[in-house]
Amino acid sequence: MSSGSAPIASIPARVTVEQLASALGLDLAEVQAVLSARDEQSSPDAVLGADLALAVAKVLGVPLNIEARDLALEALYQIETGGEVADFQEMKGRVGFLVDGVVGNKEDLDHEIESASEHWSVARMPILDRSILRIGLFELRHSKETPTAVVVSEAVRLAQTYSTERSGSFVNGVLASLARTARG
Repeated sequence: MSSGSAPIASIPARVTVEQLASALGLDLAEVQAVLSARDEQSSPDAVLGADLALAVAKVLGVPLNIEARDLALEALYQIETGGEVADFQEMKGRVGFLVDGVVGNKEDLDHEIESASEHWSVARMPILDRSILRIGLFELRHSKETPTAVVVSEAVRLAQTYSTERSGSFVNGVLASLARTARG
């Protein structure tokens, strides 16, 4: 990519049509036209998955990146619920690093998460919350180049986007406590 190129837009794994248009820096009507041509829902509040968002961006000629943490969360959720997931050991880049790291260290991560969460066993936590906490704790331990505040705020974003109304504050509290021991 040359230095004069436009930055690559980055989005979570699930976005509305309106959010996609905004992230791509385009008019809503342009995104809706591509979706309509594909016989897909195009109302501003229709939710698009990562594959469809990438396809729309490609048609419109705008580079797009799906957040690695979102894709890792999706894969971990599928693994946890016994659903179909592409062979996670074949996942590449940051997504593969996160998924493989969480799966490979799950028992240790869970033990530490449980010790930091008052009155909550990991087994009682919603699947998404425990997966988000696992990703966050794994990052705190193994991604020293990522600032603690970024790890925590991204975990809170995931919880607010994908889990319950109260999950953001729960994840923030537990992960902030874990950050003190994981990063000193």
